[in-house]
Amino acid sequence: MNNIAPKWYGEAAQSIAPIGIMMSVFLLVYTIWFGFAWGAIGWSFFILSVLLASLICAKSVKNMRHSKLFEKNESVEGKRIGKAMGILSGVSYGILWLFVILLFIFNLYIFIMPVVTLVIGLHFIPQAKIMNRKIDYYVAPLPIFTALIAIYLAIQTDVSLLSVYAIASIGGALATSIYGVYLLITYKTLAKEVGVDY
Repeated sequence: MNNIAPKWYGEAAQSIAPIGIMMSVFLLVYTIWFGFAWGAIGWSFFILSVLLASLICAKSVKNMRHSKLFEKNESVEGKRIGKAMGILSGVSYGILWLFVILLFIFNLYIFIMPVVTLVIGLHFIPQAKIMNRKIDYYVAPLPIFTALIAIYLAIQTDVSLLSVYAIASIGGALATSIYGVYLLITYKTLAKEVGVDY
């Protein structure tokens, strides 16, 4: 078995491997609203998302085990990315929870999911620059767009809370699905590029 890899590989592999699990959880959080809002069709999409999330999660666990075979040598670039992502996460989730609390206090529950989805979508934009990764620019518009549609519907019409949540979640579900699959492909491609067994 060939597990001889460049010094930087362990850090890269261990940073990529677990993210798919988080994407799987977010995917289910988004798609469960499809079932509540749209009945049998919505639950069918939810079941499909459970299957996809299970696949992404299982592959991510496999990748995590594989990545542990390699020593993690923290680089200057890795430290920079970790620090920047920590700040971005702190700001993003701080804003997210502030809005959730305020909307809850003022009984504006219908806006909670659209705002959550909007904040998550917006955070992909600075993340793209931090990670020097183009895919974030492509997935960011999906949750942003459906969140804005959901906010508009919540303001302008008598659309139910469940439907507003489901509409907002469409972009989030697409983004997390794309991102989860992309990470699996990236991990496998990286392993092949450095010539380690996978």
